[in-house]
Amino acid sequence: MGGIILVLFYGSILFCVIASVLRMRKHLSAPLPLRSELYRGSSVYEVANWSEQDPRHLGGKVRGMILDVLLLREFYHRNRSFWLFLFPFHAGLYLLFIWHLWLFGTAVILPFESAWSGGLAFGHVATTFSLIGGAGILAKRIIDPELGVYYPRIQYLKWFLILLILAGGVAAVVFHFDSDVPQLLRYVNNQVTFQDMGLKLRPAVAPASHVFFVSFWLLYLPFSHILQISLRFYQQLRWDDAPNLKGSSVERMLDGQLNRPIGWSAPHIKPGKRWGEAIGETEDL
Repeated sequence: MGGIILVLFYGSILFCVIASVLRMRKHLSAPLPLRSELYRGSSVYEVANWSEQDPRHLGGKVRGMILDVLLLREFYHRNRSFWLFLFPFHAGLYLLFIWHLWLFGTAVILPFESAWSGGLAFGHVATTFSLIGGAGILAKRIIDPELGVYYPRIQYLKWFLILLILAGGVAAVVFHFDSDVPQLLRYVNNQVTFQDMGLKLRPAVAPASHVFFVSFWLLYLPFSHILQISLRFYQQLRWDDAPNLKGSSVERMLDGQLNRPIGWSAPHIKPGKRWGEAIGETEDL
């Protein structure tokens, strides 16, 4: 059984990396999204706005990312009761990411006995935030019919899996390692450095169960919406209002798209030509 979990875990890591790279490559090669087609009220309808501020300014993008991705601004304004669970869940995940960096870094580099004594409490607090937030999100998704209108049923399994991973991690630390930081670090060191293959092939039930559920999460991760925070498509859709200036990168990307052949037909669109030619014909109508 330990060998199966070992293959599943490292195989899921490899699959997650390869699938994520392929997905990001697909999005990076996607056509430039045109905000003018999405909604009115955008700054693309306000020419004067571009003369007042540069929408491509890095500071504005970073500020937008912090408000939208880290603080979940849209949920705060549109559904405050949902945000009250969504924010602690994500804040807990960010803290858990930091905690795992401390865990693996300390286990490999520093002496176990000199490890930060507050590290365990930090991890428990982060996990508690995510558990409370995740349970609240799942409950709201089930109870509130408006939140379930466009939510696929398979996504509910995702939340059960997340809660199992979080609860399994707490159970492993508290019951298997007895909340002993040096013992936990020694175990992580053996796992990372491959010093004890017997431990890998015959793992204890609690840590093995946690790794088992994490493996399925890694298999799902490349197909989730989580990658949108780093994809060019999402960034341009949300924050890029760059005008199409002469000689700009936007103009070069649009020229490439206008040179694409037309792959369908309609009364106002004739096949066999390129989009630039079709646009010129429609402008003459």
